[in-house]
Amino acid sequence: MKKALLTTTALVAFSGAAFADSVAAVSDAGKSHHVHKPTVVFHGTANVKYNVPLVLNGSKADGKVSSDVDLDVTMTSPGAYSATVSYGMEGNAIAGATVTVTTPLFNVSVGATDAAGGANGGADASDMYSDIDHMTGIGSDEDSSDWYVKLPNFGGWTLAASGKNDMSTTANREKTSIGLSGSVGGLAITAGGMHKSGGASVSTSLMGATVKVAMGSIHNGTKAVSETGVQVDMPLGGMNLSINSTQTDGNNNWGASVSTTVAGYSVSAGTDSDSDSQFSIKGPMGPVALHIDWDSSDSALTDAEDATIEAGITYSVPGTKGTTISASYSNDDDDFDAGTQVKMAFSF
Repeated sequence: MKKALLTTTALVAFSGAAFADSVAAVSDAGKSHHVHKPTVVFHGTANVKYNVPLVLNGSKADGKVSSDVDLDVTMTSPGAYSATVSYGMEGNAIAGATVTVTTPLFNVSVGATDAAGGANGGADASDMYSDIDHMTGIGSDEDSSDWYVKLPNFGGWTLAASGKNDMSTTANREKTSIGLSGSVGGLAITAGGMHKSGGASVSTSLMGATVKVAMGSIHNGTKAVSETGVQVDMPLGGMNLSINSTQTDGNNNWGASVSTTVAGYSVSAGTDSDSDSQFSIKGPMGPVALHIDWDSSDSALTDAEDATIEAGITYSVPGTKGTTISASYSNDDDDFDAGTQVKMAFSF
């Protein structure tokens, strides 16, 4: 098997040629217009970084210089009946292709490693069910679908189904899920189901606040656990207050948080019945963007009983398109890589 290596210059040239080929000039009685043809677009990111890993098992690893690249190729055939093919290389590894077909009646997405049918690639149809904090939700893996079918306008409702491509095993058959969302009479409704688990939620506006009620029956492998909850989001001056109360298998839980914007910074803070507190502040700090997320719960990536934290500053290089320099610390591996790191990243 031969592997093709493309330099950045070649990618840009290829992408430009593909775009130029996607729009053709047509002469019609002295007038010029355009006909859209299938397009091929290359886009992605690349970076070089110096990272000092977190201390694990009592041993501290040395820092090292490394690089990473994410490349996505998207081919689109436009029209009322259209198809989009996405093929990517992520983390220096070749990923599988995802094919999405869009029609006036339904959409179908199929991918061996990523059926990009939901809000996030690979989401299950049951993820359309919107639960409340402390409730379990349906399913355990949001990237378990090999196929995803959606009816975006089924009498004003959106219906979806997803599952595995190999239905020969019981485990795969139990991954089949369904989802629903829509509104009626001022009520926003969501629902989802997978195997022996299911749930539904209803939300509406009430005296300036948004009130949501959710209920579900979640099978934990041994028994079905009943869950109920209510959440209220309300504006208070320049702040937004969110409070919730849930009951799961007879256990009562609650949570409260506030969020606001101060001098261009997005600030939020919250706590709950588990004595788990959170604080976040994000925004411009001179020429850099500040990002701090703190959670009192222990980090899952360190041996010590450390709070979970991500802190970093990012500088966007002027005169460039998507070139950034960042310095960060993270024991969460979410918005920043785990460890202490300095990184220069490029977009193309």
